[in-house]
Amino acid sequence: MSTKSFRAVYETEGVYDQLLLRHYYGGTEDIDLVADWLTEHHHAPTASLEVVEFGCGTGRITETIAPYARNLVLADYSETMVNAVAQKFPEARTICADTSDAVTVLLRQGRSSSFDLVTAFWSLSYPIGEFFEELSPSGVRPRQDQARAQARAREFVLDLVRLVAPGGHLLAMLFDAESPEQQLVTRGWEVVAPFPDGGRAYTRNVLVDALREAEGRGDGTLTHTRLGGVAWAPSRDAAREWFFGVHFKHHPLLLDDPQLAETVEEFLDRYEIAGGGVALPSGVHLIDFHAAAHPYASLPIGLSS
Repeated sequence: MSTKSFRAVYETEGVYDQLLLRHYYGGTEDIDLVADWLTEHHHAPTASLEVVEFGCGTGRITETIAPYARNLVLADYSETMVNAVAQKFPEARTICADTSDAVTVLLRQGRSSSFDLVTAFWSLSYPIGEFFEELSPSGVRPRQDQARAQARAREFVLDLVRLVAPGGHLLAMLFDAESPEQQLVTRGWEVVAPFPDGGRAYTRNVLVDALREAEGRGDGTLTHTRLGGVAWAPSRDAAREWFFGVHFKHHPLLLDDPQLAETVEEFLDRYEIAGGGVALPSGVHLIDFHAAAHPYASLPIGLSS
């Protein structure tokens, strides 16, 4: 299996948008969670912010943040995605590169401390994970030097923070690896290759730990919220393809595993709704790093003693 095959769902025009399920947390769609956050922090759109979105895809959430942007930078590794988003947002600057490379490009171009809003929705686990494992024709292969991977992944997160302007925010969404849906995905991929210590939550742990480090230095404050909800599949076929097409990426070992197929069917049985549709139990981690002076810095001397 070629490494390109892993990414076919993202590189074939229209496929990802067709397979993508709608996600609701506390009754609120993920797009509206972003809209609510923007309203809370920036009120009505004024097109005044410097904004970058990594892993922008075809611009599904970009449509929510674009009205707030004076200048908008959109980055994705998939040329298909970048072409699609460039048509939707012709005034935006686009970068076709993996997120880690796109961050490096922007820092080299002098964009340190220049973005009011640095965002990555649902996509940040991929660039973090690539420090720990690589794709090969035989499948997923853990990198030999995991300590070096940890250090490089931490530095990548801190580079994201370096892009944020004083008073700005780094805002990210990640799937909850401990949700029932993601636990099933984990069991499938463990057939191909083991995950680093901590299971599939390791990418979130790397992100949060690095941001806590930045908070400890006084670079800002971290807000981390977990919300439960569902990924809504309008039909059983849509739910099945969500697992095998998006999560399992049509990997031959997983497609040809009868035990995994049976497990998925049992899972769909459990969460199928009367009258049709499947409500897959899901979860989201909303992570907001605010690059403002640490609250302790403004306390009167001796107040905490």
